[in-house]
Amino acid sequence: MEPDTANRVRRPAGLWLLTVVLLASPAFHALALLFHTRWLNFGSHYTWDGFVYFLIAPVVGALMLRRHERARFSVYVFLSCEILRAIRIHSALLGLLAAGAILYLQTPATRRFHPSVDPRKVMARLRLRRHGDSHITP
Repeated sequence: MEPDTANRVRRPAGLWLLTVVLLASPAFHALALLFHTRWLNFGSHYTWDGFVYFLIAPVVGALMLRRHERARFSVYVFLSCEILRAIRIHSALLGLLAAGAILYLQTPATRRFHPSVDPRKVMARLRLRRHGDSHITP
């Protein structure tokens, strides 16, 4: 079977950087907590921030690494929340980095590597699932 053309697209360097940072977020957060320091929002003692950097960020990074069809959407949501966190903690640098990453995701190379979700495919999958379950009787 011939590999899909999207699989032959090389991952842009910026996507590697974003993926690695997301996957390494638990280490950054743990080190910032260990050394009692704050860098961007790493080192925050809020439980929610720990949940975000110890669990959510690596999950988003893993989606990107695996080229999951929802990876790009997940990154947009994560980075949008980072912008809100930047506003909450008054960190212009965090806000600019997150906004810059969102803008970078709009470049043609990143859009080729992580294409948008095709709504027709999603609807077809939902129809299949719904019709597949309709013939099962309890």
